[in-house]
Amino acid sequence: MRPDIAESPAPGTFPDLAQPTLASPAPGNPAAPQGAPAQGLPPLPDPAGTPSSGVAPSRTTASSPDVAYGAFQRGYYLTAFRSAIERAGTGDVAAQTLLGLIYEGGYGVPQNFQEAVAWYELAARRGDREAQYALAMMNLDGRGIPVDREKAASLLEQAAAQGQIDAMFQLGLIYLDGRIRARDPARAAALISRAASAGNADAQYAIAQLYINGDGVMQDDKTATDWIAVAARLGHIDAQVDYAVRLFNGTGVEKNEAEAVAWLTRAANVGNPIAQNRLARILAVGRGVPADPLEAAKWHFLARAAGRNDTFLEEFVAGLNAEQRQAATTAAQRWPAR
Repeated sequence: MRPDIAESPAPGTFPDLAQPTLASPAPGNPAAPQGAPAQGLPPLPDPAGTPSSGVAPSRTTASSPDVAYGAFQRGYYLTAFRSAIERAGTGDVAAQTLLGLIYEGGYGVPQNFQEAVAWYELAARRGDREAQYALAMMNLDGRGIPVDREKAASLLEQAAAQGQIDAMFQLGLIYLDGRIRARDPARAAALISRAASAGNADAQYAIAQLYINGDGVMQDDKTATDWIAVAARLGHIDAQVDYAVRLFNGTGVEKNEAEAVAWLTRAANVGNPIAQNRLARILAVGRGVPADPLEAAKWHFLARAAGRNDTFLEEFVAGLNAEQRQAATTAAQRWPAR
């Protein structure tokens, strides 16, 4: 029986609106795919400054670097806290936002969402885009404050208007979802595309899904694949799996089974069960690389343990001898190598 090696994983889904992205660093921006976004999308303001990331964004005064943020970025959390608390009371919005981040993450102090919200509120009211974004996500999650999606959307709009990249992405998801704001795929695509172009890997993967489905943009497999490739290179695991499948099939890109195997191996080695399953199928029959029954069985055992059942691979493993099955079982138990 021939397996459907190139079967695509489940269609890409957009992140839950309630999931914060403060802990997801936005890496540097590689070359964005050409031709995106499609013509006719609403214009957006140019981003001002650097998008937020998993650590506090760099802040500067007119004459010198921000000491508190510098200490925070180097991991000196108590030093950062003392410096920030001293300045926050004078109305320093950067210090107020930093205190919110410190309390939200429990950096050097006990985690306290209520304190985080209080400090973010102060800075957000004075127009700090990072505080507006952080407070929006806490309102979406109901962390330290009751869930208030309408307030969250308004805060995201304020932050996005100032060029906060993560806010653009989250606001784009809201316009796709259609519950908090009227569904507007074109507006969503414009927002997500701007965030993608600025280096947000989640946004890159999301805009690819819009091009795959023709939602808010013209359907375009090549542009979709280009965006998936960019996100994959930034370490987005779902994008790595999708890119591998598209390479294997030649969807929007020149067919390259060997490169597909390389991407699946990368994702499999960080524990993605879909990648492990697809890699097992390829190794079982030898496409793009020589067949390797023991490795195929090892990856199948790992994927199966994570809930990816596969009738073809079960039958394939049953055809191995007892020594081969035991060797594959031992390899799976020892994975990952220490």
